[in-house]
Amino acid sequence: MALSSVHAREQGIARIDPLSTAPAQPAQSAGIFAERDFVRDPNRPSVLANGRWRVQPVAGMEEPLLLVYHPYSARVTVQGAAGTPPMAQTLFQPDLDPQYSRHALVFPLAGSDAVEVSVQGARYPLQVAVLPRASHIARDLTQVRVLLLSCGVLVGVALTVLLFWAVLRERVYLLYAASMALQLLFLLCSYGEAYALPLLRGLSVFGAPGIWFIATLSTMVTVYMLLDYAALRTWVPRLSAGMRWLGAYIPGVLLLLLVLPWPARKEWFPNAGNLLFLATNALAILALLVAWRRGGRHAGFVLIAWVPLVFFSTARALQLSMGIPIEPWLQYGLPLVLAFSAVVLALGLADRMLTFRQERDTAQAHAERDWLTGVMNRAGIEHRLDWAILNTRREGVPLSLLFLDLDNFKQVNDRFGHEVGDGCLRAVVRLISGELQYGDQLGRLGGEEFVLGLAGADRGRATAMAEHLRRQIEAQCRIVEGIEVALTVSIGVAECNGADTVASLIKRADGAMYVAKHGGRNRVEVQEATAG
Repeated sequence: MALSSVHAREQGIARIDPLSTAPAQPAQSAGIFAERDFVRDPNRPSVLANGRWRVQPVAGMEEPLLLVYHPYSARVTVQGAAGTPPMAQTLFQPDLDPQYSRHALVFPLAGSDAVEVSVQGARYPLQVAVLPRASHIARDLTQVRVLLLSCGVLVGVALTVLLFWAVLRERVYLLYAASMALQLLFLLCSYGEAYALPLLRGLSVFGAPGIWFIATLSTMVTVYMLLDYAALRTWVPRLSAGMRWLGAYIPGVLLLLLVLPWPARKEWFPNAGNLLFLATNALAILALLVAWRRGGRHAGFVLIAWVPLVFFSTARALQLSMGIPIEPWLQYGLPLVLAFSAVVLALGLADRMLTFRQERDTAQAHAERDWLTGVMNRAGIEHRLDWAILNTRREGVPLSLLFLDLDNFKQVNDRFGHEVGDGCLRAVVRLISGELQYGDQLGRLGGEEFVLGLAGADRGRATAMAEHLRRQIEAQCRIVEGIEVALTVSIGVAECNGADTVASLIKRADGAMYVAKHGGRNRVEVQEATAG
């Protein structure tokens, strides 16, 4: 009792006396599943329940304000000295004094005289205090700054991810953006700030059921976002099915009952919603842990983001429902943790995008690369040459093509075996790759035939390069894997003209190579330029 009295005086209240309350019940606190079942505990003198109360402020306070924190669905009326009009306020009023935020209803007091406070429709025990106006404004400013910072982060991240969805059309980005938007809307509504904003002010007509609806819809969207984000259907199919039932199907039925005229009384909804909220989050954390242990990388991102958010939101709901004063770290921490979760999940989406890009690049490389030598296969080199020809026409820079065919390669395979033949192909590729310049492209058309695109090289430079490669292959590929194979190459050279396509350029270089073959092999021949 002594500690409670000290706490009450710290809150600027000398005493609170009941004038009329609900029928007598044992002193108790509400719980998260019994919101309306509470009466004021006399051992907690700064907490009000439904009924009428006489509140005596501490004397000597400058510009005192009576503050009713987190009023939620309550309607609070304050009657001052006789003859003064009563002041009635709810969280959902659009015309509350704009100089204060809405985490508390604010009633200016004329002095230290006792006032009569009437509370109706409260679902939670209400924390009350009487503070100097200057002290409350300082605390209020901190509240607004933290809320604005968090909202700014949420809006920025959600819009960025929404733009990604507009480009990529992948559902998880849309679900993420919708989840963040709904959680931001719930945050603004539960803190009351939504009802002061012009675009959201109309939500005030729905009162507390509007907040219930937004919270439930947010949970449903978030469940589907988590299922896609962490690929839970793949990693934990049974747990993900349970998440859909607890977090989407059953809440969907509850929302339908909430908006329908039957049943007429909706007091049951918060208890059912709280139960589903806790069960869904517990199941989600379990599913994410199992998926992460099984190798689900992105489930780890969700755990880092989600566990703190679940802790803060559950702790705040419990403290509100039990009438425990919410400490600043929890009051300010919830929006900050929500912003933190948004950023971590966005980083996870970026990592997801990078992973998919790496997988795509790997698949593309496998599709474009020759499995034996590692250079591009026919499809890959033709694709690259097509781009090179377009660039040649656009920039006006030359492009030449070498067509290389290893001489008497069938005899090498027949005499020494295909393993030695494969070694010869790899040795030639290593040698040519060591001579490549930026923009040059090497590909294997099949068998012992290769093409080498030389970006920026005219016919003269290409011929010199071909001669250099011919001599290098003759000198360095004479012995391969300890076996003397005396490998040589015939090379055809063609310079791209204005009318060339990939097929015609390869055909002209191939023709020059056949001239080299018929001329005795181990030589370079140049295809004469044709009209462009």
